[in-house]
Amino acid sequence: MKTKLILLALACAASLAAETVKTDTAVFVQTDPKSPVLTRLKAGSTITVVGEAPAGWRRVEVSGPFEAYAQSRDITKGLEVREGGSIYAEPRKDSQLLAVAAAGDKSEVIGLAKSTSGDWCQVRLEKKLQGFIAVGEAANIAADTKPAPVFTPAPAPTGPVTTLGRPVPVASNNADTPRLFAGTLVLARRPILNPNPPYDYQVTDSGGRRFAYVDTRRLLLTDKIENFLDREITVTGTVRNTVDGKDLVIAAESMALKK
Repeated sequence: MKTKLILLALACAASLAAETVKTDTAVFVQTDPKSPVLTRLKAGSTITVVGEAPAGWRRVEVSGPFEAYAQSRDITKGLEVREGGSIYAEPRKDSQLLAVAAAGDKSEVIGLAKSTSGDWCQVRLEKKLQGFIAVGEAANIAADTKPAPVFTPAPAPTGPVTTLGRPVPVASNNADTPRLFAGTLVLARRPILNPNPPYDYQVTDSGGRRFAYVDTRRLLLTDKIENFLDREITVTGTVRNTVDGKDLVIAAESMALKK
C-alpha cells in the first residue's frame, strides 16, 4: 500500500513538472497549429507541464493577462465578467471556450468587439489557463494565426486611482486609468424614450444599444464633434457610473474616426 502511494505521488509530481523553454514558443488553445494562439512565451520562460497531451504536444499551464472576449450580457456594471460568464478566444460563440468566470477571477472590459453574432466586449483576464505547445516535428509547423494582441495599459494618472465602476468626480487627480473603446457616436436625446439625458452624446454597440454616455467636458478636438456623429469612432477616457448607478459614462479625453 505504501509503495502504491509513493508511486502515485511521483506520478502527480511528474504531471506538474516545471520546465524552461529554450526558444520563443507559441502556446495554442488546442493541439492544432491553426488554432488561436493563447500567448507567446519568450525564451527562458518557465512553464508548468500538466496532464496528458497527444504525441508531439505538451499541455501547459500559463499565467495571464490574456485578451479574450465575452458577450455584453455577461458584463457587469463594474465592467467585469460576471461569475458564470463564458470567456472565449474570439468574439463568437462557436470559438474556443477559454474559461468560465469564477469567484475571485480578475477581469475588465478594455473595448467593444466587432462581431456578426451579437454584442461582444474585449476583456483582459488575469487567470491561469491551460494550453498546448508543440514539440518534436509538430514544432516545425508554422502557425498561420496571429497571437491575441497584448493589451498595454495606458499610463497611470498621477493622482490616486479609484476602483473602476464607482462614481467619481471628473477631476484629473481622482480618475481611473484611461481605456480605449469603440462604437458609434450618436445623440443621447430621444424625444420620447430619453428626452432629458444626463449627457448630450452616447456610444452605441453594433445593435444600436447604448454602451455608455460620453462626457465631453475634457475632450479636445481639432474638428467639430458633429462630424463624428453617426459614425464609428474610437474614444479614450476613464469610465464611471452615472449618479443613479444605472448607466456608464466615459469621460472622453480623445476621439477619432475608426479606420
